[in-house]
Amino acid sequence: MVSLCKANLGLAVFVILVFGLTTSVQALTIYNAADDFSATNNPNGVWSYGWSSSLGSAFNLYTTPTSYPNGINAWGGVPWVTHNPTASTIVWSSTSWLPGQMIFHPGLYGQFSVVRWIAPSPGSIFIDAMFTGRDSAGTTTDVHVLHNSVSIFDGLVNTFGSGPSFATTRTVFMGDTIDFTVGYGSNGNYYFDNTSLHGMITYTTAIPEPSTFVLFGVGIIGTAIYGYRRWKKAESTPS
Repeated sequence: MVSLCKANLGLAVFVILVFGLTTSVQALTIYNAADDFSATNNPNGVWSYGWSSSLGSAFNLYTTPTSYPNGINAWGGVPWVTHNPTASTIVWSSTSWLPGQMIFHPGLYGQFSVVRWIAPSPGSIFIDAMFTGRDSAGTTTDVHVLHNSVSIFDGLVNTFGSGPSFATTRTVFMGDTIDFTVGYGSNGNYYFDNTSLHGMITYTTAIPEPSTFVLFGVGIIGTAIYGYRRWKKAESTPS
């Protein structure tokens, strides 16, 4: 009986070690706002393109996609979110889009243009964001990163070709939102405010619940301990 109990305990430990380790493997996914851009779908998987009347207020989807003759794809008008899908730089008026670059622009009445990411499930994320002025006439915008409509980063773009960056780690739950936003800046007008966005989210899923194999192993341990105790009790009881 002792040998059987030891065998069961050994099997349980083996099952928990083997299958417990396999269940702790985490999945890593990298989302890139520019690389993942869709000119036809909004929402587009975890990404959505829209605007808000003030920072952190209700999010409104852009509903009108446009493909311009010069190659630029866009959602909205002004405000808007745009993308250069080509392998060449596209120059339009005083704005230049680098190959594969995403550029967004605030609205005439102070509306914020928003690129939103929605967490598909609980996990941990690393946010890497960079905002750059892309209008050679002189970009003047305010830029932000929001988690569930609460700002976690605020910055200013005040010149062509440069701007602030931001990186941080956050815990998210399914349905949480990360917003990259641009407003028309301290000068209070929307002229020459095309601003590029490099927005990347490295997403690691949470550790899954224990597998049935682990629960099975725990059950074996319980059964073995119970059997061992019964055997010891019977052994100590006078016949």
